[in-house]
Amino acid sequence: MIVNAAATEDAATKAKQLPELGVGLHFNLTLGRPVSDIDKVRTLVDGRGCFYSRGVLARKMLLQRVSREELERELKAQFERMQSLGLNPTHIDSHQHLHAFPLCFDVVASVCESQRIPIRMPWILNLAGVRLTVAKRLKQWLLKRMLARNCKHWAARLDWNSGLGSLFDLGDVPEEITISHYKVLLQAAPGEAFELMVHPARDAGELTGLTRIGETSEREWRFLMSERLPALIAELGFTKATYRDI
Repeated sequence: MIVNAAATEDAATKAKQLPELGVGLHFNLTLGRPVSDIDKVRTLVDGRGCFYSRGVLARKMLLQRVSREELERELKAQFERMQSLGLNPTHIDSHQHLHAFPLCFDVVASVCESQRIPIRMPWILNLAGVRLTVAKRLKQWLLKRMLARNCKHWAARLDWNSGLGSLFDLGDVPEEITISHYKVLLQAAPGEAFELMVHPARDAGELTGLTRIGETSEREWRFLMSERLPALIAELGFTKATYRDI
């Protein structure tokens, strides 16, 4: 759950009607405005008081131009905002995987450790036959380096997933999504706790200006509503679970 979004309160109301649903805190640093007082998180926002884009914030973190104290303040504010809506997060991850960056990861990991909840690791799922652009390979190289560092610093102190995958690991996302695409992902799942990441959206038009994956999200929503995925999950021997269950 993103707690500073237009539909946050409606989402919380629906989530409380489904107590078996696992809802994590989707720590957001790149969309909209902070939950904290803007004057207290100046390294996270632009002159309008809005969060920077992912690219800008990533560069600022790599150049050590983001305040750890301000990251802690905003994460605390978002965590408390979720609790004020009557929900305790089952885990913490982040919008656009920003918590992979060591500075942000340490802040999120500290909260996860203190609250005794898991953290999501944005692992890379390498599939045979998928050709990547040079830019994509460079991004994966950087992500692997950061993940290795994060694991080394926090091993045995946190619980996390052992794998993560989505349609985007297929390279070019297919125009028509079929059960075979999810089968490829699940058959390549490493370890014991694999997160199949999905991005469903009923109307791509409503996401204009918020994301570049709106069309894919709408196609994925239509497929997921066909209810064919649970049968595949069972067929391959997986058990569905939330982070709370694990």
